[in-house]
Amino acid sequence: MFRCRSFATLIIINLNPDVNRVSVSSEKDYLSLLDRLYSKVPEKAKKQGIQALPELNIFNVGNMTIVKNFGEYCDRLRRDLKVCTKYLLKELAAPGTIENNGQLTIQGKFSSQVINTLMERFIHSYVQCMTCKSIDTVLKMDKKVWIISCLACGAQTPVKPL
Repeated sequence: MFRCRSFATLIIINLNPDVNRVSVSSEKDYLSLLDRLYSKVPEKAKKQGIQALPELNIFNVGNMTIVKNFGEYCDRLRRDLKVCTKYLLKELAAPGTIENNGQLTIQGKFSSQVINTLMERFIHSYVQCMTCKSIDTVLKMDKKVWIISCLACGAQTPVKPL
């Protein structure tokens, strides 16, 4: 079915081989039919801004910076803890360790704003789908190429290696 809009008249052409007809109706009829159609279509789940990521709990103790819920954050992003840690420590140019409970300890004092900015950059580069902007993606390695596979739209995007 093709729809053509010209001035105040709408032409609907049905290409069904059994029914060969062209009907002309007013824009008012078209809009009422369109409203009726949208009322019957189920509403999509409304997207939240960054899809409910937990907030990083960052605090400084002496000359150390501790990210308490780093493991939970990486699980929500569907990224390996080692991949996220490698990116963050490389960007901060500082050594650090991961504890058994998913806590990240970084040697050096870093503000929470700096760490949150770096993690947003990580999400934009290695998590977020370039097509639909969803964070429901999986990072996988195909031969020597890192690929982001979106679980929402199915798109696959190559990214530069970590």
